[in-house]
Amino acid sequence: MAATALPFVTAAGFVMSVHAGTNTRLQDIADDAALAGVNSLATNIDQPADMRLAEAMAAAGTVLATQPGIVRKLRPSVEGLTMSVAVEDAGKGTRASATARYVPAKDRRSVPQVVHLRGYTAAAL
Repeated sequence: MAATALPFVTAAGFVMSVHAGTNTRLQDIADDAALAGVNSLATNIDQPADMRLAEAMAAAGTVLATQPGIVRKLRPSVEGLTMSVAVEDAGKGTRASATARYVPAKDRRSVPQVVHLRGYTAAAL
């Protein structure tokens, strides 16, 4: 399985931080928001920086908007093509964070949008 994932990792990188007292649902929310934000940064590359930042924040915010009771912190970077997301379930005291970084594929081949491996997530943008 790891051998089949190698082409996807060259297209985009994804870093996940697991906090003590977190849960899978909260981590999935952070992961999805980070991927949505970095996807927005990459697809709006021809736009001015302030517009790209606003679009990335909106994309990540859309993922988080359906989650009641989630406190969030979003940090996009136009220069680094990264999106960092930290979320906390205030009622349960659990936290999770994720950072997605866009890395263009060297050969521009099309790859599936998202691949889930146990403990890791990578996306092609």
